[in-house]
Amino acid sequence: MAWLKRTKPLPDGLVGLEFSHQGIALAQVRRRAGQAPELLHCVYREAELPERAAVLKALVDELGLSGLPANLVLHSADYRTFLLEAPEVPADELRDAMRWRVKDMLGEPLDQVVLDCFALPADAYRGRMRMAYCAVLGKAQMNQYAAWLRGSGLRLTSIDISEMAYRNLGLLAGAPDLNIAVLRLRTTESMICIQKGADLYMARRLEQGARGGVDDLANMTLEIQRSLDYFESQIGAGRLNRILLLPMKHKAAEARTELTYGLATPLQVVDLRELFPGQPAAELAELQQVQCLGAIGAALRQDAA
Repeated sequence: MAWLKRTKPLPDGLVGLEFSHQGIALAQVRRRAGQAPELLHCVYREAELPERAAVLKALVDELGLSGLPANLVLHSADYRTFLLEAPEVPADELRDAMRWRVKDMLGEPLDQVVLDCFALPADAYRGRMRMAYCAVLGKAQMNQYAAWLRGSGLRLTSIDISEMAYRNLGLLAGAPDLNIAVLRLRTTESMICIQKGADLYMARRLEQGARGGVDDLANMTLEIQRSLDYFESQIGAGRLNRILLLPMKHKAAEARTELTYGLATPLQVVDLRELFPGQPAAELAELQQVQCLGAIGAALRQDAA
């Protein structure tokens, strides 16, 4: 099974899935040569943990998706990431080499987790060092997800982390030759991912979220600006051109105002209806967009990503 690896375009499209604390988000995207991606389905269903398998199976049957390939994006609470210096080994040996580097940072044995890695572009950190992100997921959790998909009739072909799903959204919304920061503000935490085209240069989780008072929003904005400053001064990939703010559940207007006036880089608010113009499945209210962001990003996975 591919995890954080490239896959080939699929004629019937790809199903993206995300399991959150409250439910299941599912999206299907189809790509055709020379055409914009088509969002065929985008659905969110609330489901408690004991109901997940049955709700997913009913959803797949309802939409006629049985047998299609699926890319599962992990919710940020499901895994840990580590940014580490990478050894000088071939790309297909990187994961095995990094297992031993991350071993002492884990609180459980290596045989109880699943680990995968991806290297940053060669020019990151001005070429001074080779760095890689490692993502670690509990093996029991992965087996449960795999069982749910297998029981639903979907074919689990790949697994991504949230950073890669947001990268896919940024790739669709931004220009391929610009440095773009994709910003996801949750209730109690945030995530910022910086990319140039399909290349992810930096990903950082912030403890500050969007549900708070004026002082909390100001502190969050300050931490975001520090991340942007770090990218420009240390990563060495050039100046940041644009920030893409993904749809939000809470305090959206207040956060947009604070970020617009508090950040040095121009802010663009992402609306899925504009990313998929004229497509009925994208006609979603802001709350529905928030619920489906990860699944859509997962369904956008492609050979060039």
